[in-house]
Amino acid sequence: MMKRIRFIVILVSSVFAITAWAQQTPSSAQEQIQPQLIDKEATGATRQLYRYLREEVWGKQVLSGCQARWDYNTTDADGIRERTGKYPAINIFDFQHFRQRNLNYMGPTAKDWNDAGGIVGFIWHWSVPISTDLSPKEGFAFYSPSGAQGRRGTLFSPRRAVQTGTPENRIINENLDTIVKYFLHYQQQGIPILWRPFHEAAGNSNRGGKAWFWWGNDGAEAFKQLYLYAQRYLMDRGVHNLIYIWTSELDDDDWYPGDQYVDIVARDQYHQASPHGSFKKQFDLLRQKYPTKMCALAECDCVPSAETMQADDARWLFVAPWTVPFVFSEQNNDAFWRKFLSERLVLTRDEVNRSADYRLEIDNPSGVYGKGQRVVVSGHTNVLPFDSLLVRVHYNNSLRREFRILPSSHDFVVLDEKVDTTCAVMVEMKENAGRPESIGFVVSPEGFRPGYDEPADLMSYWEVQKRLLKALPMQVKTTPLDVPAQHQGKYVCQDVEINCLGPAPVRAYMAKPAKAKKRSLPIIILCRAAGVSGQWCRCQVDECVRNAALGNGALSLDINAHGMLNGQTDDYYRMLEGGMLCNYYDHNAADRETYYFRGMYLRLLRAIEYMTRQPEWDGRRIMVIGESQGGGQAVAAAGLDNRVTAIVLNVPAMQDLGGARAGRRSGWPQPIESHQNLSQEMLDATLPYFDGALLIRHSRAEIYCEMGLIDTTCPPSSVWASLNGAHGRKTVNCVPYRTHAWPSGTWRQHWEKNYYYPRLAFIENYLK
Repeated sequence: MMKRIRFIVILVSSVFAITAWAQQTPSSAQEQIQPQLIDKEATGATRQLYRYLREEVWGKQVLSGCQARWDYNTTDADGIRERTGKYPAINIFDFQHFRQRNLNYMGPTAKDWNDAGGIVGFIWHWSVPISTDLSPKEGFAFYSPSGAQGRRGTLFSPRRAVQTGTPENRIINENLDTIVKYFLHYQQQGIPILWRPFHEAAGNSNRGGKAWFWWGNDGAEAFKQLYLYAQRYLMDRGVHNLIYIWTSELDDDDWYPGDQYVDIVARDQYHQASPHGSFKKQFDLLRQKYPTKMCALAECDCVPSAETMQADDARWLFVAPWTVPFVFSEQNNDAFWRKFLSERLVLTRDEVNRSADYRLEIDNPSGVYGKGQRVVVSGHTNVLPFDSLLVRVHYNNSLRREFRILPSSHDFVVLDEKVDTTCAVMVEMKENAGRPESIGFVVSPEGFRPGYDEPADLMSYWEVQKRLLKALPMQVKTTPLDVPAQHQGKYVCQDVEINCLGPAPVRAYMAKPAKAKKRSLPIIILCRAAGVSGQWCRCQVDECVRNAALGNGALSLDINAHGMLNGQTDDYYRMLEGGMLCNYYDHNAADRETYYFRGMYLRLLRAIEYMTRQPEWDGRRIMVIGESQGGGQAVAAAGLDNRVTAIVLNVPAMQDLGGARAGRRSGWPQPIESHQNLSQEMLDATLPYFDGALLIRHSRAEIYCEMGLIDTTCPPSSVWASLNGAHGRKTVNCVPYRTHAWPSGTWRQHWEKNYYYPRLAFIENYLK
C-alpha cells in the first residue's frame, strides 16, 4: 500500500486498440494462461489451488478478498462477515510486524482460515534499518525517502543486498530465514499461499519520480536481482507452497522479472474516476502485456462492483481493498458489501471449492448388506488430484481406520472389504483443503437393538399421564384464518389453541375441505422439526391447507412442538430461542416428571384427541408425519395412541436415546453425550420413558421411513434400533449419500426421483 495521491497515468489511446481479450470466451482466455506454476516442485495443494484459479475462476468469476491490518489477523474479514453474513474468499496477511515477539505467525490463524475453505495470501512491508550504519538504533522502515511522506525513509540498497558478504546481505538473509520458517510451517500444514513480495516496486521512477519502497531504491535491474534472489532463497530451502505474484505499475515493463518467475500479475489502483468502476483500462493493458498471466486487483480504495466488472468484461482474478480507511468507507459501505458479496459473479469463502469434484458410490444402491458380504466403495473424479486423498472409515460413528490413496485414474476403488458384524459404516474422503465427500452403508441392520432395556413400568407411567390429561376438561379456542387464494371457498383453516398439562397449551393450525361430510376424512398431523425461530419450526397456513387437499381430502393439523404462539413476528421467535426455549432439549433430563419431551408428547396426545372429536373423521385412519424431531414425535404418537394407523418418518430423532450405552452414538438430542454433568443413574431413570425405540414396540401402525446413512445427527443405527422393534408393516429407505439435511448438488435429482416423490406418493395413496 502506498498511502499517497498517485500520479495519474496518461495512457495513449492506441494502447487499447487491441481488444482481443474482450472478445475471448472464458475457455479461450484460460487456455492462454500458463498451465503450470513456475515452481516445478510446488506442493500438490499449491498446484491444486493454481488449477482452481486457472480453470474454475479466471474469466468466469471474481474472488472477493481483503487485507489483514498490517500483520497476522482477520480483523477486516471478520468485519465484512459482521456486515454481510459472509466472509471474503481471500485474506491477505502481512509480515510487516514479524519482529514483534508477541505476534505469533506460527499461530493457528492461517490454518483456521484455510481449513474453513478460505484462500491465504501474504505480502511483506519489509522493514529494514533506517540508520546509515544499518544498526537498529534509529528504528526500521520500508519506505524509501521519496515515499516516506514526512517520516524517515531508508536508503537500504537492494543492489548490495544480493552481494555476498555485505551487511545488507546479512540482514536480508536473517530476515528471509525467519520467513522461511513460517512458510515451511504453513507448508507442513498443507496451506498454499498467494505470495506477493516487493509490491509497487517501480513507484514513480518511470514517470520522473522515484521509488516508494526501499526495494526500488537502485532501479529496475537491481530490483529484479533482489526479486530472483529472494525467490531462489525460498525454493532452495524447501519452500514450495507459494504462488508468486508480481505487482505492475503499468509503465514498468523493465521491472518485470520475466514469465518464468511470475505466476500472476497484480495491480494496486487508487483514486479511480467513477465510484465502483472496474478499472477496465488497467485490466486490458495488463492482459495485453502479460497474456499468459492471470491478473488480480491486489489493492484498491473503492471496490469495483460486480455490474461494472461484468459489463466491462474486466473480471479480475480477485479484488482486495486496502485496510483502514478504505475497506469500510463512505464508498464501501455496508449496503455495498452486502450487495457485492451476494452477486453471482463474486465468490465468497463458503463458495470456494479448490478441490476436484469427487463422488463416492457403493456397489449396492440400497446401502444394506449382510454379514460377510463384500462391500465395494468406488470413487470418481473429474480431475486427478495432485496429492493423496485422506480416507476415514467410521463404524457406528466412531473413527476406526484412516489411510491415504492417490488415484491413478478417474475411477478408482476406495474400499473393498467384508464386515462380519452389525454396524453402520461411513466412508469419508477429502483433499487437504477440500470438502469431504461421504457415503454410508449398513451391515445386518436387523441386529441393532436399543441401548436401553424397556422399563417394566414404561406403559403404566404413560397410562398415568394420559389419565391426568383426560381428567383435564378440554377447552378450545379457534380463530379463522385466511387461506391462499387458490384454495378459497374450497378449504377452511383456523388457528387452534387447546389447554394441556404442562407448561404450554397445544397451538396449531387446522384445515379441512369446506363441505366435508361426516365420517368422510382421514386425519393427517404434521409435526415440526427441531428449533424455535426457523421457518421449518413454525406452523404454515399454506402447508396445512395443502395437506388438507391430499388424497380425497383430509383433516389436516400442523402442530408446533413447543405450544408457542403461531403467526408472530421473527423477533418473538428469536426471543423464545434465546430465552425460555434456549436449548430446550436439554431441560430437566434427570426428572421424568419435568423432562421437556414429556410436555411435547402430551401436547401431541391432546391434539390427537381433539382431531378424533371432529365429526368429519372417518374413524379409521390417522397418519402422523414428521422430519427429525417431528419424526420422533410421530413415533411417540404411534406408541402412545393405538388409534394412529400410519407414521411417515424422515430421518427421525429421539430414537435409541441410550445408544451411547451400547457403544454407539445416540439419536438426537444425544442426551447421554451432552449431559456429562449428570450421573448415569439420573439419566437412566428418565430417558427410557421418552425413547422412541421403546415406545414404537407398542404400536402396530404402518411405517414409511427414510434415513440417511451418513447422518450423524440421527444416525442410522438409532433408527434401525427403533424400527426393529416395530410390529407394523414397514417400508424402509436407506439413502447412502444423505446427511441429516436434504441432499443437494449432484445427488439432489436422484434423491427426489427415488426417495422424495415416492414418499409423497405413499402419503397421497394412503389418504385416498
